[in-house]
Formats: sequence, structure tokens, C-alpha cells
Amino acid sequence: MVGEALRELPVLSHELRGPASAAAWAPVADFEVARHVVETVVTGEAGTCVADEAQQTWAGTSPLALGWELRLVRPASGHGWALSYRVHHGRQDGVAIGRTLQALFAPAGPGPAPRPPAGEGTGSGMGRLLRAIGTAVATYAAYRRFPPTGLGGPWELSGRRQVSTATASLPRMRTVARAAGATVNDVHLAALAGAVRAWCLEAGRPPAPLAVAVPLNVRRSEESSSWGNRCFLRRVWLPCQESDPRIRLSRTVEATTGLKSARVRQTAQDLLHGSPVRLVEFALRRMLDPRYAPVISSYVPCGEDEAAVPPSLTGLLPMTLLPPGHPFNVGLTTYGSTAQVAVISDVAVPGADRIPLLWQQEAARLWEAASPPPPAPGPPAGSRADVPEGGRATP
Repeated sequence: MVGEALRELPVLSHELRGPASAAAWAPVADFEVARHVVETVVTGEAGTCVADEAQQTWAGTSPLALGWELRLVRPASGHGWALSYRVHHGRQDGVAIGRTLQALFAPAGPGPAPRPPAGEGTGSGMGRLLRAIGTAVATYAAYRRFPPTGLGGPWELSGRRQVSTATASLPRMRTVARAAGATVNDVHLAALAGAVRAWCLEAGRPPAPLAVAVPLNVRRSEESSSWGNRCFLRRVWLPCQESDPRIRLSRTVEATTGLKSARVRQTAQDLLHGSPVRLVEFALRRMLDPRYAPVISSYVPCGEDEAAVPPSLTGLLPMTLLPPGHPFNVGLTTYGSTAQVAVISDVAVPGADRIPLLWQQEAARLWEAASPPPPAPGPPAGSRADVPEGGRATP
């Protein structure tokens, strides 16, 4: 299957070569599919042992030398299996990973490529370059100020990772989004704000605004969506200090306005495509620093109809990166009628494995807050409420 898909997914058999200023994709000279597609057979109860082995695989070190790995995890006997696709983040971002998996496994193939909104493209080239440089300088200034980022610290991290997950109803999240003039990702981030608030309260820490780095897809219209990393991180502040879920959602929508701005996207494109390599490296390294934002929250949509999702699929977990110094990072994926969140955290962070469950609870609270209250029951027949003023009840 994978070998047959190489024509549609040349990224699997190519690698980046050359200096950063002139890097280009080129075929791997000794490429062999068998080195990248492997199998693990586990013993134990089918469903549980497969899930446990898959999560241990995700929490382990990625095969950097290979670039990517597709691992089938199956039980020695019984039903149930898992596929683990791990790829170096320099080769693919979340959009490219989603497209790759749909090309490989979706019954109808990958479908139309998702395209970000077009940038404004206004102004001279020099003006746009200066704006991109200003963005990099502002990023550095935000990094140097060391503002409180909402989680305290510094953390005494172990370097060992764990994975925890939870699900929510995607149709309900869409309903909440429509009612608030928001996106599904806004609803997710508002639920995350509530989850971090609850987590802080459980630990006896006062909740505070949380800095979260959110990736932007800045591909141009002519660029392939199946390979490469075309992401730009933008910091947003989640209102974890707010106790009312409706206020948290409205303030989250305000905080994420820049994520939807065509001008912000254009500036990010100018920075990534037209700026000197050292400037790009400078900006991206600061964006991954926990002093800029201690948490990264990614969103990877993977199809919502039966033609885009294999019928046997029961779970789809996005594993984001966990750079040094980050206590935990969050990945959301949507498929069919399911929204599934996965948190990869350092095992030394107390209670971080509870964040997905808290997120699930906060997503339910947002749904309840957006749902109209049921109509009040009417008075029983013959009660005083049935008697018109100055009249008498009808027998």
C-alpha cells in the first residue's frame, strides 16, 4: 500500500539537501520502503495491549535518521491494531501529516487540499520585508521580557514523556462555535483554558492567563500540502483566570483574532519565504522557547465524512512535539463526528495526565452554556395560576 502511494506522496522517498538558504527536495539514493514500514507484535489482551504499546511508541524517541516511520502494532492473537506514523517535524507539519494519512488510508483518497485564506499581498516588497523583520524583532522583544506565562516555573523536568487522551463530540463543538461566531479551534482553546484553570486549582495555584503558541498554516496557493513544514507560531493568551466558560470563550475568540488575519498570514509568509535564513532561524528558535510560550497547541483536521475516514477507525491521536523546557503540549484532531485531544507531557509534571479529562469536562460545560434552557413547566390544571384576574377557574 505504501509503495503504491509513493507517486502521490513523493515526500516519503525524498529528503532535504543543501544549505538552509538553498535547501531542496531530492530523492533518497538508497530508499527502501521496508526500512520505514515496520511491525510490532505484542502479547496480552488485544485492545489494551495494543493501545499501551502504541502510547509507549509515541512517548519514545523518534527515528531521526530515517526521517519517518510507519509502525503497525497488533496483538499476537485477537482483534484490534494501531498504526503509528512518526515523522521529523522538519519534513512535515500537521497539515502535511493529515494529507499523508488520508492519501494512504481514506476510502476516497485525500480529497481537495485545504488552503489557508489568501494573504493581502499589498504593499511593496521592501515594505513587506520590513514588516517581517518587525515581526521577528517583536518576537525577540516578547521573549526577552520574560513575562509570566501562566504556569509558573521553572519546571524540574525529567525528559521522559507520557501520553494521555480524551474525546468530545465534534457536532457539539461546532454548535458552540456557530453560536459564538468562533471556530472549532477557538472552542478547543477555550476548553483548554478551562482545563488548565481546573488543573491549577487542583494543585493549589491561582489560575493566570496562559501563553500558548498556535501554529499557522502559511502555505501559498501553489505549494503542495503533502510535504514540508509551512507553519508559523503565533502566541495567544488564554483567559484561564476567568471562571465563567462563556466569558472564557468570548475572550479566547478575541485572543485568536490574529490567527485569522490575512495580513498576519502574509507577514508570516514574507518572513519564512523572503527573509534571510538567520532571521528565520532566530524567530523560530525563540517561538519554541518556553519563555515565549510554555505550551504549544496544534489542530489537525482529518476529514469529517465517511469517504474520508476508514470505517474501522476508532481513534486518531495527534502527537505534537515537546521541546526542552515545555511541561506539556496539546494536539487536537477531528475526524467523523469525533474531536480527540492528546496531551504529551513530561512525567515530572504533577497531574498533567489529567488535562485531557479536564478538557473533556470543559468542552461539555461550553456545550451546556451554549444550549438554550428547557422551557419552564406550566402550572397544573386548576391551580391559582389558571384563574384569570377577577375571574374564577373553569371546572
